[in-house]
This record gives sequence, structure tokens and C-alpha cells, in this order.
Amino acid sequence: MINKTFNKELLNFRPELDFLIRLYLKNKLPQTILFTGEKGIGKLNFSYHLINFILSQDEEDGYDLKSYKIIEKNKTFNLLSKNIHPNFYIISPNENKKNIDINQIKRMQNHLNMSSFNKLPKIILLNQCEYLNLSSANSLLKSLEEKFENVFFILIQDEKKHLLSTIKSRCIQFKFVLKNNEKVHRINEIMDYQYDKLSPDFKNKYLNPVFYKDLLDYCEKNNLEPGKINLNSLLLNIFSNKNLRKDDFIHNYFLMLIQLFIHKQIKNDTNDQKYYSLLNYFTQRFDDVNKYNLDFESYVLEFKHLAYNE
Repeated sequence: MINKTFNKELLNFRPELDFLIRLYLKNKLPQTILFTGEKGIGKLNFSYHLINFILSQDEEDGYDLKSYKIIEKNKTFNLLSKNIHPNFYIISPNENKKNIDINQIKRMQNHLNMSSFNKLPKIILLNQCEYLNLSSANSLLKSLEEKFENVFFILIQDEKKHLLSTIKSRCIQFKFVLKNNEKVHRINEIMDYQYDKLSPDFKNKYLNPVFYKDLLDYCEKNNLEPGKINLNSLLLNIFSNKNLRKDDFIHNYFLMLIQLFIHKQIKNDTNDQKYYSLLNYFTQRFDDVNKYNLDFESYVLEFKHLAYNE
């Protein structure tokens, strides 16, 4: 839980937290709620603040609602940070498989069937629930359809990824959106306040905050200074990478980098039809590479050849 995507002070979405807390205090908080929005804007961070408030209500140094802060010496905070709170259960995608499988849901169901040692609610947090597969989603549905006493499900979804309509229909949905200045501040938090030093090439409103965290990690791994690279030098570094097939940053963002590169060329070159053709071609090729499990390295090198005439 304690990482660059989590902060003890909630800087954004304070009205949303106030609203959900009011519902909870009036015993009107829905059993199943879905937080949806752009990846990396702070939905998981928000969830932990809500959960900390609920589970620390009767404790010393409970959640500070006036300043929207989690108190570090709070008992609930320390249990949550170690993922050992008896009333809390989190499910995230398997790292290697990048999905949520049925066994994870079954273990959660076993947790729900265990007796409580206190009167606190049980809270199930499903992070990146768009990675449920058909089997795990159907298994989860059985739990969501039950009427539990003092149990809450919080699901977190990247709005750009598909979530089964059968799951959505069981949830009360809350959409989270950051204003531009809030988004920049969020990115600065993630990047250790290096956003202002970045090349204008990377200051694009369509890039989500997680991209910047992954860019920072890629730079650290490849001895690059984020403030001294631009799109061109990043691509040249990628072309020289000897681990193209296995580098998650390259695989996850290479099409996005192609799009940024081509849009930049269109701005600077009146012969834009050539670049639109390139964009369409490489977008379709990327779909084919993933769909038919084609060689990703060949895809990267083909772009190098056509875009850089090499």
C-alpha cells in the first residue's frame, strides 16, 4: 500500500469523500460501489482514505476528516499498510498473468465466511477489476448478489478498459475526474516533482499519470535523466534496448510513443498525409502483433526503419 500512488493526505476528491462518509454514517452506503476513472488519478488512494475512516472510527488517532489525513500512528493505518487488518481484504491482478482468477475470488469468499472478532464492517477492495476473467467474474457475481450484513465491496476500474455489464449492473458507480491543474499536481507527486523539468514532448493531456511513473522507472533502469530526454532520445534509447520483448514499459507504451512522434511530425511537416498513413499502419500492426502473437521486436524495428529511414 505504501508507494508512490498513495498519500497520507487526500489532496483531490475531498467532496466525494465527504459525500460517501455521510452515506456511511447514515447507514446508506451501498453494499457495492464502483470507482471508475482514468488510470493513475488516485482512485486507489481515495479508497484507502475511505476505508481508513470507516475502520478507525472508534480508535485513538482515527482519520482526521478536517484535514483529510491518515494519522501515521493510527492502529488501522498500520494494519492496512501491512495488509493484515482482519476486516479488510484486497484483490489485485496476478503480476505474471495480469488477470484476476477464480481462486482469488474463492479465497475472498472464504474470508467473508469467517466469523468477525469485532463489530466493524468487512471491506473487500477489488483493484483493477477490469482484469476479472469470465470465470472469476461469474464467481464474484454470486457474492455481489448476496445481501451481507455489514459488508462492503469497493471495485476500482480503469475507464478505458472493459468491465462486464453484469458486474457493473450490481454496483453504484462513481466517476472520478481530475481537472488539468489537479492532474499536473498528481503527476508531480508520482514523479517526485520532476514534471516541470520534462520536455514538452511528454506534456500531453492524453497521457495518464501512471505513464509518468513508468517513464520515471524506465529512466532509472536505463540511466537516463528524465529532465534531459525528449521523445526522440527516448525512442533512440528504446531502439538500442536489447530486451525489447520483455520490457513492460516498451511493450505497454510503444504505440503511444509512436502516436506522439507522428503527431509531432504532423505539426512540423505539411506533408501530413504520409504521417497519417504511418499512424494507421502502425496502429493496425500493433493490433495484429497482440492478436496473433507476432514478433514485437520486428514491429519496433520496422517503425525505426520507416520513421527514421534506417
